[in-house]
Amino acid sequence: NWAYGEAVDNQYAAKGVTFTNVLGVSNDPAFDPYYSNAPSPLGVAMAQLDGVTNTTAFMNVAGGVDGLLTFFYSTPTDVIGAVKAYSGLNGTGTLLGTFDLVANTTNYSNWTAANFSFSGTALSFDLSATANVAGLDNIAAVPEPTNLALAACSLAIMGVSLRRRAK
Repeated sequence: NWAYGEAVDNQYAAKGVTFTNVLGVSNDPAFDPYYSNAPSPLGVAMAQLDGVTNTTAFMNVAGGVDGLLTFFYSTPTDVIGAVKAYSGLNGTGTLLGTFDLVANTTNYSNWTAANFSFSGTALSFDLSATANVAGLDNIAAVPEPTNLALAACSLAIMGVSLRRRAK
């Protein structure tokens, strides 16, 4: 799990996930009610841009994400085009889809589960539009149905093998 004071990208770099201008924000009780009720217990992610030096925020995924990204969000304002999926790193390549956020709180204490469907394989997600207005948590790629079916078949074969050995 992410620890307070640690850069968000340090936590996930070994898994091929890197962040640009995305900070970890503590949801410690001292900050209550801000970021309370977040799905993860230690903190949430927030893009922070100053408009001068830091003008864009990205999440890059080296292995790519196929068609669906899930996450939770909290925002006091509607954000049109909040998350954009791209076929290349750092928002390059083809735009594969956009996801809008709907206001759900005034103090970042309500969290909405989101399923962002897009076409193709995304190597990056542009989070710039969420800067300073939305908290994000539990961002995850969802396995394709074919991968789930393959995993289920593998488990079934293992079960049959173990059953034969037991006899």
